[in-house]
Amino acid sequence: MSENTVNRQFLERLRRVEQQIRAFKELHASELQIVLDELADIAGEVEASRGAPLPGPQPPVDDPAANSPKRAKWLAEQERKQRPQSRRELLFGRGEEPRSD
Repeated sequence: MSENTVNRQFLERLRRVEQQIRAFKELHASELQIVLDELADIAGEVEASRGAPLPGPQPPVDDPAANSPKRAKWLAEQERKQRPQSRRELLFGRGEEPRSD
């Protein structure tokens, strides 16, 4: 092949790549705008709910175990499980449970 043919093919491929990139940019620009709109909506909802109390587990009114000590202990345990753990706590425990040696 001659150098002229190689250059022509190279330029043709470059134009194709450029065209594909432009199409990709146009396609994803609209999707990016959708994502930005969703993020703005989420931020608005967070701002609106800032003053509202966080929803927590609410026992039913007619639940006879709602005020039981076992339930209170269970709720405290569930809350403790939600807190982040350090590596030491993860490996050796939180130190709140009695150890049996």
